[in-house]
Amino acid sequence: MPRPKVQVVLQLLGVAALLLGAGDGTPPPKALNWEDARAHAKTRPRYLRPVPYTPVPTDLPDLTAATCGKCHVEIYEEWKVSTHARAWKDDLQFLAELEKSEKQGVGWLCMNCHTPLTNQLPRLVADLPGDRWDRPTFVPNPNFDPVLQDEAITCATCHVEDGVILGPYGNTVAPHAVKKSDKLLGPEVCTQCHQAQAQRLELNLICVFNTGAEWEASPQKKQGKICQSCHMPEVTRGLVGGGPPRKTRRHWFGGSLIPKQPGFAAELEPLMAHYPPGLSVRPAKAPKRLKPGEKAEWAVEIQNQEAGHYLPTGDPERFLLIVLRAKDQSGALLAERTERIGIDYQWYPEIKKLSENRLAPKERRRYGLQFVAPASGEVRLEVEASRWRISQQNLEYHHLDGRYVPGQTFYRNQQQIPVR
Repeated sequence: MPRPKVQVVLQLLGVAALLLGAGDGTPPPKALNWEDARAHAKTRPRYLRPVPYTPVPTDLPDLTAATCGKCHVEIYEEWKVSTHARAWKDDLQFLAELEKSEKQGVGWLCMNCHTPLTNQLPRLVADLPGDRWDRPTFVPNPNFDPVLQDEAITCATCHVEDGVILGPYGNTVAPHAVKKSDKLLGPEVCTQCHQAQAQRLELNLICVFNTGAEWEASPQKKQGKICQSCHMPEVTRGLVGGGPPRKTRRHWFGGSLIPKQPGFAAELEPLMAHYPPGLSVRPAKAPKRLKPGEKAEWAVEIQNQEAGHYLPTGDPERFLLIVLRAKDQSGALLAERTERIGIDYQWYPEIKKLSENRLAPKERRRYGLQFVAPASGEVRLEVEASRWRISQQNLEYHHLDGRYVPGQTFYRNQQQIPVR
């Protein structure tokens, strides 16, 4: 049955009202685009926005690390085994956390640091209506490069800005223009991701990366040391094959040196000589002998000797374990003490910090172990220090057992005391 003409006219007028705005003169909602996303990003703190878009520099085909590696071979090979190169698809813990964050609507926050270039993101946040982080307005990114995205924290993150390649010298003879940038030797190039603190309890969300602020208050800063002093060891070499030797820096970004997957362990082994543990462990000298049934104490001193930040730092799930043991000659346990160093959070049903005992830069602690000597034989004193990025409970929760490396032991010491 044909509709009455009056009804059709009223429907057309209603459509026109939607297109032209409400009857009170309010304009219709504006469709957001990529330029709106750029403008929005400028209003947000660093952890809520990606690195600004950059065009591909003149004389280069693209921004990928693979392209850089054709000339900067040594640097590229170092970067390929780094925590930066493996900060996304190779990091199974991050992928598990990202899946959970995506369900909450806040996964875009995580990607701002794990694939930090605007060029790496398929969609961009153009608005956060009502400041709801879990309900962002996305727009398509016309400059999205899926190949570049797979490289996670790539060369261009630090070395390209507004279509210009940044370097420590700026006077190299290269097939592309280079601009000297002092930012490469400052903390800001690191703290753009490693200083991100936010708390939104209504979303059950916290971000507690406070490494930059920890360094600001450290003795190392007063001594003139920066992030690069430890995390990018100096080396003299040509920037490219056959180039003149210059002082430059390694690009391993070793971090904790815990491999993100079992198959990565061999590649990280050579880095151990360049990245000493931040924590020093000094066991006391054991007595020369003990009498049967004698009560004794043995102590270990630990110190955050190397790190210009707290130990551990970064992800709140990280922790250290110090284990002291006294055993008899057969291996039976006489006494044991375990100290967990880190932050302890309750994650469910709501986020709550339960305790914190991290080590400040240069801070020392002493842990003692009391035991009773056996009737004969000897006492074996053992100390073991290990670093962890995830607990066994959370490893199993994310179904990562066997696929992900939760931690590693970096120090062991054993002493024997005769009993007679």
